[in-house]
Amino acid sequence: MKTATVTLFHDKRRGDNSIKLYLTFERKQRLYSTGFKADLSTWKRLKDNEERERPDGKIKDEEFLHLWAALWNRPDKYDKSKALGLVHIARDIASQLGPNFTHEKFKELLDNYGKVKVADANDLIAALRTKGERLKSAGQISNGTIYELVAKSINRFLSTLDRDDRKELGLPLLPTKTSNELPTLQFQHITKDFLTLYEQWMLVEGKAPHSPKKAATGASPTTISIYCRALRAVFNDALEAHTIKPEEYPFGRNKYIIPAAKNIKKALSKEEVRRLISYQCMPGMEQRGRDLWVFSYFSNGMNIADICRLRWKDIDFKEQTLTFIRQKTSHSRKTDQTKVKVVLNPETLAILERWGSSPKTSKGYVFPFIREGMTPDQHHNAIKQVTKMTNKYVKRIAQAVGITADITSYYARHSFATILLQSEAPLAFISQSLGHTNIKTTESYLGSFDDEKTKKYLEALL
Repeated sequence: MKTATVTLFHDKRRGDNSIKLYLTFERKQRLYSTGFKADLSTWKRLKDNEERERPDGKIKDEEFLHLWAALWNRPDKYDKSKALGLVHIARDIASQLGPNFTHEKFKELLDNYGKVKVADANDLIAALRTKGERLKSAGQISNGTIYELVAKSINRFLSTLDRDDRKELGLPLLPTKTSNELPTLQFQHITKDFLTLYEQWMLVEGKAPHSPKKAATGASPTTISIYCRALRAVFNDALEAHTIKPEEYPFGRNKYIIPAAKNIKKALSKEEVRRLISYQCMPGMEQRGRDLWVFSYFSNGMNIADICRLRWKDIDFKEQTLTFIRQKTSHSRKTDQTKVKVVLNPETLAILERWGSSPKTSKGYVFPFIREGMTPDQHHNAIKQVTKMTNKYVKRIAQAVGITADITSYYARHSFATILLQSEAPLAFISQSLGHTNIKTTESYLGSFDDEKTKKYLEALL
């Protein structure tokens, strides 16, 4: 019986490193997005481990193992806690269709495999949740959680709309006035007017209360921007999969424009940084919190997640440098990941000595916050807790030394960039130090610091 063949394809066109399903039937080929990306070395390792019941036992890279499982897992052969890999799902669908295969029918069944009914294949909420689940299964916990939060947020927004609102927006009406079940929200229901009203609602009630007794409050412009970009990403997937027509795409020129996140100044002055560094800490958690903030500041603004993931092989004590790839951009579209090089100084070397784990094995983590064998969820929770405790103690120290800013670990990154800018460091150097792949990103990032330079330049008038 003739069936479609299914393989994987590494799409490097336009600098994109997407992993896609490659289907061939009767000499007609088509690519389908998996939602995953891989640099060249990761792709080579995937090819070396394809068609296996389990990956090479020598591989200990947890992120790679989760990616491999998302694509190739057979619960009865490898990991019972994970779903069937996408390649096997695609082959199962192709086998079911047999000689009656069409790419349109395949895409419909793939979108709904074990998740939603065929009748609901155009369900936006289901698409958001599915994307969130896939990202989390690949170890991208924070990104996956955002899509799940957007689905909840959209549902909350829909629950506030009365009959007249729904009619005006072109949404299907509720069966009865007393029904709590909302009809399926399809991609085609999302228009410029819908998104504009959603944005206005987010500003007033977008932040859900932690208790039923409390009222919802407004979400920040940054949150609104993040949520809308997640919505746009799902629409991009739907457009690529031909679930929607180009004219049904609600974003862009003369349509809905996603609001720019408000660039709030999150930097300390050089004098304030010196006060933090010179503060005499109590041994224990207070010193650890301050030390991690200082380590971040001197290490090119490295965030806590990247600090937690540092391994001893990343550090060259002879050259007194460390090199790392930012986790935030490790799934970027660039073929080669940008490595950030940090020059260690006496302060950061002392922190490594004080808090570094032992023994200093090449693959061992530098700091004892995460360990081999932990799941992505456990990694995420451990890093979240370290960040929380760092912020708690740094805020206390800031108050003790007279810093009025509501300081967090992220202030270290902004302070690093700001002080370099005020010291007349070249923008290209700042961009490279921050790990940005595009200098325009750095220009946007430093936008909130322009006032400081403006004041300095205007002083020359007097």
